[in-house]
Amino acid sequence: MVIGRSARGSGLLALSLCLFAGTAIAVPGPGIEPTPAPEKKVVEKASVDNQDDWTRHVRLSGGIALYFYQPTNGWKNQFLIYSNLRFDARWKPFGLHLEPRLSNEKMRSYYDSLAWLQEAYLFYDAAPFVLKVGKIYKQLGLFWDGTFYGNIQVYEGLKLDPNAGISLEGKLGDSIGAAFWAQYFVVDGHTNASLVGRDTISIPGARRRNTLLARIQPFVQLSKSARLEVGFSGEHFDADLPSGSNSVWRAAVDTRLTWANLGFWGEVLQQSGQNVDAYPYPGDPSATPPVPPRASAHNTYLLAGAEYTLAPVTLRYNLSIARYSDVSVEEVLHVPGVGVKFNDNTSVLAEYALWPQYSAAGTADIDHSVNLTWMGHF
Repeated sequence: MVIGRSARGSGLLALSLCLFAGTAIAVPGPGIEPTPAPEKKVVEKASVDNQDDWTRHVRLSGGIALYFYQPTNGWKNQFLIYSNLRFDARWKPFGLHLEPRLSNEKMRSYYDSLAWLQEAYLFYDAAPFVLKVGKIYKQLGLFWDGTFYGNIQVYEGLKLDPNAGISLEGKLGDSIGAAFWAQYFVVDGHTNASLVGRDTISIPGARRRNTLLARIQPFVQLSKSARLEVGFSGEHFDADLPSGSNSVWRAAVDTRLTWANLGFWGEVLQQSGQNVDAYPYPGDPSATPPVPPRASAHNTYLLAGAEYTLAPVTLRYNLSIARYSDVSVEEVLHVPGVGVKFNDNTSVLAEYALWPQYSAAGTADIDHSVNLTWMGHF
């Protein structure tokens, strides 16, 4: 199987929390949404008089990632460049967020071009509630695991998935409380990092529509350096496939614990309903007789990991599992890694991906690769 050649573009995913969010090697944190960027360069007042100027309300940040993908099973290597700019403006209580991205090769073959909008929304801030309208990240389960290479969940469209609609979110409490989201998306955003055939959006003529999602995330600050979070989320959407429309339900329970330089996280996610038509068995229409495709409507996804930071070095390990119950197929992805943070704006990360697929036909390679990333942001 050559799926791994498509997987090489996964490096862009972690930019949402690492490079583009301003934290090169992130220790798991509260994470109501992508880790907020630190104070960035503010465009100074352009006028020479004392009158207010709109540029005083605008912040600009961004970054690039140089990503080298080296398979260890004979496949071809690749060198990719990812970049983004992030514009934030606020005229209390209103504001906007715009994040265009650009790569030297298409992120996925079903993308329209090398450039796309990752997020773009207007918001109204009535603390503790925030209402967003536009293209917004969906909040199903753990938002991210801190890797750069990625996990099986992101390759199935379950993580870092921006959609078009509205989101009501907020946070109650400080040392103890809960964060929450209520979201409705008219249609998918067509720009997540799912591999071809693994999510509805890469199937020609198919879309995810009418997504309803709710998430609550209680938290408690156990001590000055220890924090525990537990998340409960549920989602329903219509998978509008060429063969017809399917009702899809998902539910997830997750947790994250940080304690000084240690971080632990885990998630269980269950899906009921078929959102693709030809995975994990794409079929073979040219065979005699033709072999029809087969997909699973009952899937279980597991995610777990840990990391430890000592001075500028972070050691980490992440495990993700997908079980396609209807067709008796299982995939397991191991991603150990080590990162070095040179300063607040530059870091490098080395990860190894070991990704087998197990089925009645035997074991197949999804990917075996070394992944090196040099990240910088401003």
